[in-house]
Amino acid sequence: MANAYGIDVAAGQPVVGLDFDGVLNISARTDLPEGFEAYLVELDRDNWPDHPYIRALPDGPGPFLHGIVVNRAHGQMVREWLEAGALVVWATTWERAVLRNAPLCDIPDLPVLEISKVLTGPLPNRTAEWKVAGLQTAFAGHPLVWVDDFGYDREGESRYGDPPAPMLVVAPDEYVGLTEEQSAQVLDFVRRHRTGAG
Repeated sequence: MANAYGIDVAAGQPVVGLDFDGVLNISARTDLPEGFEAYLVELDRDNWPDHPYIRALPDGPGPFLHGIVVNRAHGQMVREWLEAGALVVWATTWERAVLRNAPLCDIPDLPVLEISKVLTGPLPNRTAEWKVAGLQTAFAGHPLVWVDDFGYDREGESRYGDPPAPMLVVAPDEYVGLTEEQSAQVLDFVRRHRTGAG
């Protein structure tokens, strides 16, 4: 059943909100770690988001190129979360423009949470607060994992929903990206909180 934002989610299904920069894309580094590849991608003008947490594209026809450094091994991690019963959604400032990058990371088709359409009132000062508030609003009451380099590792409860739902924050180092150990944390949380898990 679709939520108010058009994303199909089952009652009580764990939701994983996945960021791109600093989680999958480690372009902050100057070297190329083993398993990672560098690409120049054309930014998607047709889907470029309009919100204050990402730079606007310049006027003109482009193309506008951007360097990313990604690892195809991340695709298998995401598939394992899906197979365990999670709904995995993009929760990134890129919004729908991230979809061009997904195949380079071997990420399967995922829905995009367009946070700019979820939070339409006064916006938080920090990108991190904007993302997590958008996830918690869109998936209130669902067990929630937020995977974002702007977070801080912790497990607790979401502020949204009644009663509050379990929540895990996994915060990769932007110079390392999502690790196998962190992916295993996500997988464990999903398995513990999926509907019917005992």
